[in-house]
Amino acid sequence: MPAAIPRACRSHGCRSTTTDRSGYCGAHRNTNWENHQQGKSRHERGYGRLWDSIRPRIMTRDKHLCQECLRHGRATPATTVDHIIPKAHGGTDADSNLESLCWPCHRSKTATERTR
Repeated sequence: MPAAIPRACRSHGCRSTTTDRSGYCGAHRNTNWENHQQGKSRHERGYGRLWDSIRPRIMTRDKHLCQECLRHGRATPATTVDHIIPKAHGGTDADSNLESLCWPCHRSKTATERTR
């Protein structure tokens, strides 16, 4: 099998090249997840036993449908429960601050929140 072609590192502003499948050079490999979650367990991040009882209640309330897709006239099955105002920005686990989302909607909403 031929050697992989070196490509630019996916980390913004990095001038290194890599042949790693992740697209990141050795200095930036596995750093994005660590920065986002800071190495904490789900319990340390506030998603323990209490969350295990909240999540199904919200999914049932929203009829297991993605609320963002419903606002755009599409009926898509929900896979996650998301905070409307993120906990990192002062949001709470109150039912009024939670909604069911499909994975693509959750991913795009989270990406938007990270840029703030």
